[in-house]
Amino acid sequence: MSTPPTQQVDTVSGRVDGQGPAPGLGGLAVPTRIKLQEYALVGVVLALVVIGAVLKPDSFPTADNLRAILTQASVVGVLAIGMTFVIATAGIDLSVGSVVAASGIAGGLIVDSGTAAFVGGAIGFGLGLGLVNGVAIAYGKVVPFVATLAMLAMARGLALLMSDKSPISLLGFDGVRWFGTGEILGVPASIVIFAGIAIGGWILMNRTRYGRHVVAVGGNREAARIAGVPVRRVVFSVYCLSGLLAGLAAVLLSGRLASASPVAGELLELDAIGAAVIGGTSLAGGRSTIVGTFLGVMVFAIMFNLLTQLNLATEWQQIVKGAIILGAVLIQRPERI
Repeated sequence: MSTPPTQQVDTVSGRVDGQGPAPGLGGLAVPTRIKLQEYALVGVVLALVVIGAVLKPDSFPTADNLRAILTQASVVGVLAIGMTFVIATAGIDLSVGSVVAASGIAGGLIVDSGTAAFVGGAIGFGLGLGLVNGVAIAYGKVVPFVATLAMLAMARGLALLMSDKSPISLLGFDGVRWFGTGEILGVPASIVIFAGIAIGGWILMNRTRYGRHVVAVGGNREAARIAGVPVRRVVFSVYCLSGLLAGLAAVLLSGRLASASPVAGELLELDAIGAAVIGGTSLAGGRSTIVGTFLGVMVFAIMFNLLTQLNLATEWQQIVKGAIILGAVLIQRPERI
């Protein structure tokens, strides 16, 4: 049956004129489902804090431990914001962990020229690798999984090649170390940077035409194209953004470790994808939430801080992480059936 003339579908917003949002699973509007998931994650965060305070009252509920949790979450958090934009277009970026390593090495090679050179080199190199991903996927029409898997291998190889398989010490560069250990008004710089990226990402996704285009491309690419959305440019741009933020994450990680290592960033892509997915961003595309991603990052950070304090073996922590991600995907699965 054809749509009546008085009800024109807005392919960019997902709405039908004169009606509410397009229905999601179980008749719930998609925005409502996202809000419910965000509220649930807030409850999970609070529950984890209470559990930690009960099980480890002397070490968990302290200001120093809170700083440690947020500082450790900042690197994954910056990556997860970029990953949210990628996944919103029904894409994936498996290369961000390797790009972090390669970007850190690229900055380390020119760190003698100053802090600005390190930061610019790391972010610029990450942006360049993201650009390669974007060209391959948006214009070469390579499947995102394959393109970014190839970049995962290439970026790691570049990191090892450029560094001659050895880490680059940054102990004598206080300006670089400030990004990992410095403070802004008493708050660790890395936390402030992560918060700024999260706020900027929220504004970009929720208050700009670009953000609506990102979601439209993931929801229905052909409909978005008919509606006038520059699909290729949008897809290209999200991988550039992911690469740029991977470069920034390299700056934060290198500053914290006082070293740029070719083996840094291993499995960070899993953490970034997991945080976005449990936060409510759909792997099928067309639905994203920066707030949910932020909460997903915090759930992982608090949980694994607590598990570490409880002396749970690393291998069990990885099993728990995988189970959480699998559960989140299973919850999302019915939406496209």
